[in-house]
Amino acid sequence: PEALFKLGKFYYEGIIVSRSYKKAFKYLNQSSRLGYEKATYNLGVLYGNSKTTYHSYSKAYDIFLALAEHGHAGAQNRIGTFLTLGLGGPIDFKEAVKWFEKSSKQGYITAQCNLASMYASGMGVFTNFGRAHSFAKKGRELGNRICMKVWREYNLGKYSKDKGFKFKFYTQP
Repeated sequence: PEALFKLGKFYYEGIIVSRSYKKAFKYLNQSSRLGYEKATYNLGVLYGNSKTTYHSYSKAYDIFLALAEHGHAGAQNRIGTFLTLGLGGPIDFKEAVKWFEKSSKQGYITAQCNLASMYASGMGVFTNFGRAHSFAKKGRELGNRICMKVWREYNLGKYSKDKGFKFKFYTQP
């Protein structure tokens, strides 16, 4: 399954071989059917790519949701993103925040950046620049483009880190 997955990735990204979404789908699908989780996740990525003939947000959503429910951090972040943008279903900011939190608790930096964006913009939560600062800081330092954008747009450096001591909110990535 791992070899099939890697072969699928090579074709998807055009590494060593010419890019072929058809061959990428073939090998990722075979690997996924053998239970290889990375292949299943990447199959979701393939379905979510609007440049492919396999494009289907609803199929991508279903794949990511199944993985997310089993604790896959990347898939949890993707579900949050889909809910934020209304891909594969309706927009639901509150539910998106829940998925971003689950992913963030596993140390997934992009989810932490997405949480920072939600807190800075007040989507699905009350606006809290201190909490946005807390979630964006590490990602910004690592060069994550989402965190860097949120940090810059909301000038998060001028806000102190939210300690969250009055409420029992999830405040630390």
